[in-house]
Amino acid sequence: MWFTTEAGINYTLTFKEAEPTADDLLTEPVLTEAIAAAILNHPGFVIADADSPREDTITVQTRNLVRHLLVLDVDRGNALAPEDLSTPAVDVALAADKLLASDPSDSERATAELLNYVAATWDKQDLPLRQHAQAVARSLTR
Repeated sequence: MWFTTEAGINYTLTFKEAEPTADDLLTEPVLTEAIAAAILNHPGFVIADADSPREDTITVQTRNLVRHLLVLDVDRGNALAPEDLSTPAVDVALAADKLLASDPSDSERATAELLNYVAATWDKQDLPLRQHAQAVARSLTR
């Protein structure tokens, strides 16, 4: 199975024979743990453990007791730089932060705080409000 992130990073998961392991989960979150958590959201799987110390593998078990070892192969050849991953909400928040950093007047501060609120609750806002926030942000960054 393969997939590509919004950043353009390609991932390939390959099924291989599962290795017996007594290792615990990794002590801090990593990509394999995130993928394991996503796999567990599927009703067909009952186990998905990021194998430690091999951070590039996940052991999974289906409801039918079939075990597989998933090997994560990361291809960063098409990766975008973090600054190229802009979203409208990030752009609005960035414009608000720039305004707040410029010793704003009371009305400018209120505008920036409103833009930050809209950016933080972006998915809950309706399209016209999003469009207005983007227009205000663009006018502030010119």
